[in-house]
Amino acid sequence: MGDLSDHMKQYMQELKGQIEAELERFFEDKIREKSDPFIREMVKDIRDFTLGGGKRLRPILVIVGHDLFAEHSDMIVKASISMEISQTYFLIQDDVMDQSTLRRGSSTFHVRIRKRYLQGVPDGSRIAENISIVAGDIAESYSHEALLASGFSDSTLILANEELSRIFETTGEGQLLDVISPTLESFSQPDLLRLHLWKTANYTVSGPLKLGAILSGNQRYIQELSYYGSLVGIAFQIRDDIIGLFGDEKTVGKSPKSDVNEGKKTLLMMKAMEESDEHQREFIRSCLESGNVSDEDFVKLRRIVESSGSLDYSLNLAGMFVRRAKDYLSAVKGNKMEKDFLLWFADYVVERKF
Repeated sequence: MGDLSDHMKQYMQELKGQIEAELERFFEDKIREKSDPFIREMVKDIRDFTLGGGKRLRPILVIVGHDLFAEHSDMIVKASISMEISQTYFLIQDDVMDQSTLRRGSSTFHVRIRKRYLQGVPDGSRIAENISIVAGDIAESYSHEALLASGFSDSTLILANEELSRIFETTGEGQLLDVISPTLESFSQPDLLRLHLWKTANYTVSGPLKLGAILSGNQRYIQELSYYGSLVGIAFQIRDDIIGLFGDEKTVGKSPKSDVNEGKKTLLMMKAMEESDEHQREFIRSCLESGNVSDEDFVKLRRIVESSGSLDYSLNLAGMFVRRAKDYLSAVKGNKMEKDFLLWFADYVVERKF
């Protein structure tokens, strides 16, 4: 198992290298296009944020979805960066909404903009957020440009661009649910899983795989890949929330208190409230509503999540989703290397360490 894992991680690293080289080329071309000095600097800022960390899972899965059915090519690497640039779009705007200051262990985009351009400027924070929202919109347009300039046939690109737009639409709907969910008393576990399906699974796993398959010209197994990706993607988010609560700042790339301070109703919180007594439920509510939970209360909250069985429940549910995902993948006929990778990746999602 160790040898297989090492082999698959090396495969991911090789694809990551190709993706990052293509991102560098794309942004260098963009920078050369710009004559206005401030716009040129902003494109550099978008480039630096895009290249400043991240596993490149989404573009890797675009390539895997393509190479499952077709030969690897420069064109699919060019197309794959559309998903990484779209990640920049979503992260920039997500951090503004959440008022986050850390992303991937560094300052968030709007904080960087304020520090770089707006030191001492009245209302500088608001202006930095406005600039960041527009920068996110520009990144979204770049993602379409990268895909459409990848070299595939026009008919294939039309289908792929429609899929990319659907990914963005569904992710946006998931984000709307995410923003409103802390205010909804009736927000339940099925609602949360639907949010994870729309915001995370669609955008992180199923969408990239389907996009790659469309670019390969083989849409025969789109439904199976969609089911696989949806289940693995939900498991990915459940595991992410576990890492977010029980990891440290270095692992998470931001404060492990972030989700609690934002009042997010993760599966861990919902199940802990369901399985706790009234006193503990009230304590969990107070932590989620505090906006700045103390270190002492945060430690106590994590203990409640463990003692209530919520942590074990979440781990088991993620594992069940992964097993079901593998069943759908078994029906897919494709290249062995990429299929083996997807089987390994499903396990990797739920075995990632804190």
